[in-house]
Parts: sequence; structure tokens; C-alpha cells
Amino acid sequence: MAEFNHDESAIGRFYNELTYDIPYDLWLDIISHFKGNSGSVLDIGCGTGRLTSKLNFQTRYGVDISAPMLEIAKRENSDINYYQGDMRNFKLDMTFDMIVATVDVLNYLEDEEAFITTLKNVNDHLNDDGVFIFDIHSKYKMENDFNDMIYTDDTEHITYIWHALKGEAPLSAVHEMTYFVRNDDGLYQRMDETYIQRTYEHKDVIKMIEKAGLYLDTAFSDFDVKNSVTTVCDRIFYIVKKAL
Repeated sequence: MAEFNHDESAIGRFYNELTYDIPYDLWLDIISHFKGNSGSVLDIGCGTGRLTSKLNFQTRYGVDISAPMLEIAKRENSDINYYQGDMRNFKLDMTFDMIVATVDVLNYLEDEEAFITTLKNVNDHLNDDGVFIFDIHSKYKMENDFNDMIYTDDTEHITYIWHALKGEAPLSAVHEMTYFVRNDDGLYQRMDETYIQRTYEHKDVIKMIEKAGLYLDTAFSDFDVKNSVTTVCDRIFYIVKKAL
């Protein structure tokens, strides 16, 4: 999992500002495509609730490990049920028609054991005819976009330098983040954070899905249900159901 204190992290405090360019509407289109008659949804890794708040379901729940993000989510969306918990072992006393884990949430799991454990936990919270949707970085993206690359951005309250390095584990990346947070007096405070992501070969993801008692209904890439999974795609989407 991420190697920083979620309660003190800059990304926890300024997540909405840092992620202004995330195309949530594209995820919403995919969720809507597979929604069917689903009445309840659980958003794993919901963060500040930006996606959760836009989900058109009668009952909406969100789970995240970051207390600062959940404080923002609860303040802005009081009609949604938010809980703090680790995606590997959170426990809710209910099951859902649909569960989603978007924006490469599962890439923060450190190894196959954690990945399978999380999928099993999803299985425990999914209705028998429910649907689980998640997406991860592809092998191609991990090897090309996160291989000694530097990215920067500047917003109203925070500036960052992001150094993406190849990790020690197979198909992993170390993200070294340096933030400069603007204080009320106009001076900047520096904050440094490091977190790790890891992805897997498409065939290995399918095996882990099956080990968790689920099965792959369909897979596609790059926000288009018509796009097959290729060796040069950036993001892979998985539509998963219970193996009854």
C-alpha cells in the first residue's frame, strides 16, 4: 500500500485540486453501460467522493483509507454513506448490486496476495447477480509512462514535481512526489511523499479473479467497450461477476 501517512499527506488535503483533469465522466459512462437494474453501489477507494456523488443509484456507499479525503466527501455529500477502511479487509453488513474501484485503485495493492484478498473481500460484499468494475494500468503504461519520467503541475494552492521511477517488483513504479503548498502568508511549505503502484499481466489478472471465486465477464481498454486489450493500451477495464 502507499508509503505515507494518509492523515497528513498533501494529496489527502488537496486531492480535488490535484486531480482536476481526471475524466470522471468517462468512468460514469462505463458504469452506466453495465448498471442494468442495479439499485445499490459501493465505491472502493472513493477518495473525496467526486465520482461517488455522481453515481445514479438509490443507495450509495463509499470506502476509503484516507480520513482527510473522507472528511471532504462527508462534508460535500451528506446523503452518501462513507466509511474509513482498507480495501483488503473492510467489513460492511450488507451486499451490493454493483461495486466499483476506479482510477487504478487496485494498482496500490503491493502483491498478488493482497490483490486476491481484495477481490475476495469484494466477492463477500457483492450480490449473487452483482457486477464489479475495476480498472488498472496496463503493462505498457507501467513500462513507458512510469520509467524515469518527470511530470509537473501548478494549481492555485499547490505545485508538484512528480518523479516516476521503475520499482523493484515486476511491473511496479515508485512515485516520488514533492509538493509545495501555498500558505495563507504566501510562503510555500515543502512536503515529500512516496507511494508505490504495481500492475500485472492481463492473463495473471484473470487468474487472480478466478482464485477469488469470481469470473471475468468482459474486458476492454482505454474507456471504450469496443476496444480489445492489446499490448499497447494504457488502461484495462474488467467487468467481473460471481462464479456461482
